Amino acid sequence: MSTATRRAWHLGRRAPQVADDAATAADGGPEVAAPSRPRVRWRVVGVGGSVAALLVLAAGIASVVSVPYYAITPGSGVPVSSLVTVPKGLARAHLGAVMLTDVELVPLRALSYLYYELDSSAQVVPSSELFGTASSAQYQAQGVVDMADARQAATVVALRTLGYPTRAVPSGVTVYQPEPDSAASHGLAVGDVITAVDGATVRTLAGLVAALGAHAPGATVDVAVRTSAGGASHHVRLRLGEIRVASSGSSTPEVCAPVGTDTALPPLEVHGAPAPCLGIVGALQAYTTVGLPFPVSISADGIQGPSAGLAFTLGLIQKLDRNDLTAGLKIAATGTISVTGQVGDVGGVAQKTIAVREAGAALFFVPPSEYQAALAHAGPTLKVLAVSSIGQAISDLEQLGGRLVPPSARH
Repeated sequence: MSTATRRAWHLGRRAPQVADDAATAADGGPEVAAPSRPRVRWRVVGVGGSVAALLVLAAGIASVVSVPYYAITPGSGVPVSSLVTVPKGLARAHLGAVMLTDVELVPLRALSYLYYELDSSAQVVPSSELFGTASSAQYQAQGVVDMADARQAATVVALRTLGYPTRAVPSGVTVYQPEPDSAASHGLAVGDVITAVDGATVRTLAGLVAALGAHAPGATVDVAVRTSAGGASHHVRLRLGEIRVASSGSSTPEVCAPVGTDTALPPLEVHGAPAPCLGIVGALQAYTTVGLPFPVSISADGIQGPSAGLAFTLGLIQKLDRNDLTAGLKIAATGTISVTGQVGDVGGVAQKTIAVREAGAALFFVPPSEYQAALAHAGPTLKVLAVSSIGQAISDLEQLGGRLVPPSARH
């Protein structure tokens, strides 16, 4: 499964309600003792009694046996205004409101699997579809990275829409997933931001490719790294692998193999020579925000993933603008937001639609590819609109009577 698909499953979710004992131990977390066998005494009365006793025993076993599946269930609608903090005197109160919505991820056991398969409001997905090659700890870290990116992009886009000179400047490359057994897996973690390779400054994905391309596979390089939270930089020394073309049927077209291994896979050559690699699956562009006119804080409220980006953007605009962009309506939104204001795909839209419908929203913005899934669960009172950019969302709201103060009249 592609990284883009896995990122879509970082869908505005809260942490799983119950930890999977086996997965927790395997990921280096605290080991949880297996539940002791229940001491059950029963009297066998003919065949019927035996069957009943066996059914009770089977149900008991099914309630503790984990299965590699999760249920995605409807979460709740959360007003964005309660999560956004701006300086006193700048916040505006309006009749309308913007809500974000999340889903719950429930790790399943054999008995609960049957329950959620029969629940029309839930979606059961394999663990591998959610995690890919990531451990559960890495998956949680990816959700934190996604949420931080969503808050940053929402702040930049909202303030720029309101006429402030706020920009996002490329400042490195974020590690989203170290490829197993690659150089990255021996020194880089999810959320690390690469800022230089052997002294060559790295600000963009293209810059990282160029910096690595100056070395041959097998070379040891010095990689400058900062944490995604903006911590102090540190350096790691890594031995570059070489890119090899994966076998047919593989979920990824290329692998980053240590030099001298996987000889059955042909190398990918650039200008007649094998291409070097670190082994980062789905590297992300990191940005630094400049031109911030005043402090803006957006709380995640325990939610992980990137899908609140559009809702954060609309909610921050609504909080700062004198006019009511929502025209007095309660609206909800899901979708990622880029620093250029483009809206991207998310997952769990069917369950999110149920959540915002039950929260009393009148309008639900979704990415275009999710429109049909949302429409199928909207019911008779919830209007669903597909939007591909923040500009389109604002235009739709203006057609419903919403208004923004023109940037020229603001400052």
